Amino acid sequence: SEMCIRDRSTWEAVVSTQSTWGVRMNRREEGVKVAVRCRPLFPRETEMERQVVVDVDNAAKTVILRNTLKPTEGPKSFTFDFAFGMEATQEQIYRDAAHDIVQGILDGRNGTIFAYGQTASGRSFTMEGRNEPELRGIIPRSFEHIFAEIEARPERQYAVRVSFFELYNDEFIDLLSKNKRQKLELREKPTGFFLKDLTSIVVRDAREMNDQLLLGMRNRNVAYTAMNANSGRSHCIFSIVVEYNEQGTDGSQSVRKGTLNMVNLAGGERLSKTAAAGERAREAVSLNQSLKALVDVLSALADPKIKHIPFRSSKLTKFMQESLAGNTNVLMIANVSPVDWNHEETLSTLRLASRTKEIKALKRVNEAPAQTKVRQTETRIRPSSAIVSRTEPWQVRINIERELPIGEIMMKQEEDDDAPSRTSEEEKAFKT
Repeated sequence: SEMCIRDRSTWEAVVSTQSTWGVRMNRREEGVKVAVRCRPLFPRETEMERQVVVDVDNAAKTVILRNTLKPTEGPKSFTFDFAFGMEATQEQIYRDAAHDIVQGILDGRNGTIFAYGQTASGRSFTMEGRNEPELRGIIPRSFEHIFAEIEARPERQYAVRVSFFELYNDEFIDLLSKNKRQKLELREKPTGFFLKDLTSIVVRDAREMNDQLLLGMRNRNVAYTAMNANSGRSHCIFSIVVEYNEQGTDGSQSVRKGTLNMVNLAGGERLSKTAAAGERAREAVSLNQSLKALVDVLSALADPKIKHIPFRSSKLTKFMQESLAGNTNVLMIANVSPVDWNHEETLSTLRLASRTKEIKALKRVNEAPAQTKVRQTETRIRPSSAIVSRTEPWQVRINIERELPIGEIMMKQEEDDDAPSRTSEEEKAFKT
């Protein structure tokens, strides 16, 4: 039997009971936030005199798509939570769309930001950007945001750790492991799926976090195609976990944990356009299959009439199950091309983004009892290791039983990590 989500009623039961982290706030139903970004023209598109068929109204949050190949076909209009045209800056996109998702993890709320779109539509630029102050993407901008907030909250004791991995040819690969190209096993526990032995590194400031991002980016799979000279051949996920102790007004102590997954999905490809062959073609087939599975899940979640949610159809959807249907604030950034040559792909992306906007989910704050301290991972780190300085709350002091620099601590997730015994209600929900 499927312990994971088989139908909508089971999903709702699981969302309402999963995890021993307590509920401090009333649950609230919220939809997935959706932003659309239209990239500027490439120089070669200008030279080829390609026509612009996408119009974006930032104030009205609308995107209008015209089909110049079929003039009799009227333009199609879509409305989203955010709409960014060619002139949008990296700072504007972070401030308007991503800021609140990142802010939430500092208060014990989970968040997911994922970029979707065809190859060469600007996903990697939006998420990662370039190593220049004004051109940094959402992922590196979140680092300074997180640690600036931690500095401003000296009354809290924080611990921050990061992981970085990719899904390449249907295999999860740890991008921060000392054993390069380390494959990871996807396992299941009552609250969802997790990656066994995933490297998790404690970081003390934004610089250390950025160093881990750059390390992982050097290890990921990229290749040349006819549409993109630096085409990502995998789905990449950069994960940040923030845990902190907090004292209530009544003197009680609690621990909260927020997890932020920032996902740069590989672009959908047409082999006729990318001219991929051999290994590149096999990679494209694998990518397209996992993206198709994700599209099916998003479409099912958006339609209340559909009872079966096909999370188990791919490794990508298994891993993203908790992000899409669990206790998580979600932002989808749909990246589109502005030119007529890509009209069909742009229309497909806009339609999926419009459907995704209909997804609803229950949100809660993740809070543990007072006796639960900031997570102690493995015996190589002594029980007192997760003590955080009050004067410098983001500086984690760790006593290690073997010689490892603090920026290279590899804490492994065990199969039973974070998998507490289930209550009778949880047991009933999972058996159903």
